[in-house]
Amino acid sequence: MNLAYQLRMHLAAHMRQWPRADREQVRRDIERRLRAGESWLWPEPVQMEMFA
Repeated sequence: MNLAYQLRMHLAAHMRQWPRADREQVRRDIERRLRAGESWLWPEPVQMEMFA
């Protein structure tokens, strides 16, 4: 799991839905949930040339 990618995607989605939320607090909460395995994961882009 690419933590930076997951955090960026979750944070962007959250802030689109709740733009007035405290961005730093939301980021910390999302990071905690990701590390604890309490959050669903966004599909990550795959480099197809690795499978050739």
